[in-house]
Amino acid sequence: MLHVGILGAGHIAGTMAKTLGAMEGACAWAVASRDKERAEAFARTYGVERAYGSYEEMLDDPKIDLVYVATPHSHHLEHGKLCLEHGKPVLCEKAFTANAAQARELIACAKAHKLLITEAIWTRYMPSRKIIDAIVSS
Repeated sequence: MLHVGILGAGHIAGTMAKTLGAMEGACAWAVASRDKERAEAFARTYGVERAYGSYEEMLDDPKIDLVYVATPHSHHLEHGKLCLEHGKPVLCEKAFTANAAQARELIACAKAHKLLITEAIWTRYMPSRKIIDAIVSS
């Protein structure tokens, strides 16, 4: 079972928690918010096992295999690096970062830590994408 930590407890985080709840082989294990009560309410709503009142506290949870960053994109560089520095692979909600320089910095950090970081752009991974690519290239 892939245990996913969700960093941020807003609307898009709820969408991911619902998606994870319907998947086999993965679960929304933990959620972190700067407000512990908000994290606890989110956990109750979406059936998340653990709620944390700080991002660092969640990132110290050894059971977390992957972190989904669902904070505003203006914070993706900071939060992505925080996850990587805690040894966690990252799935980062779009927009990946606020600009190209930040994206390069975040990717360099992931390479330095030998960890995965990728943007959560679901259409890229859909089977129909292969069909569209074939049509465009023809």
